[in-house]
Amino acid sequence: LKIVEAVRALESRPELPYYLMGHSAGGQALSRLAAFVPNSARRIVIANPSTHVWPTRAERFPFGFGGLPATLSDDAALRRYLAQPVTLLLGAADVNRDRNLNITAGADRQGSNRYERGMNLFRAARKVAADAGWEFNWRLVEVPGIGHSARRMYESPQAVAALGAE
Repeated sequence: LKIVEAVRALESRPELPYYLMGHSAGGQALSRLAAFVPNSARRIVIANPSTHVWPTRAERFPFGFGGLPATLSDDAALRRYLAQPVTLLLGAADVNRDRNLNITAGADRQGSNRYERGMNLFRAARKVAADAGWEFNWRLVEVPGIGHSARRMYESPQAVAALGAE
């Protein structure tokens, strides 16, 4: 997030808002950022990653918070993750098990394809937050008829909505 600080300094706007959006491996990186890096992004749009960070210590890192030091995996860390302004932007046709899909046991516990994994994560995260009485600032936005295409995802009206105001 040093780039955000640099742009803010160049613009002489210390409170300049920023948004983060990543597709596939970029979405996977943003999943980890949302889980472990405190930030002030207005919205973190995670589109069609191969895997996600599950909001539980029962699943070992990199698929969950398990096995990490307490400062990265305690209830405060889980609570912060679920309060992040995350949008899961999912191509509803991203259901193929292509060569770039992680097919390890840990990944397959999340679902059999990118779309299923994102849907399962959203439901699980919402339940964890509700059961604990924690704030939940995530959104789910589906893009009908789109598979694993960054260009088609980003050109969709749903991508604009995913970045939109609360």
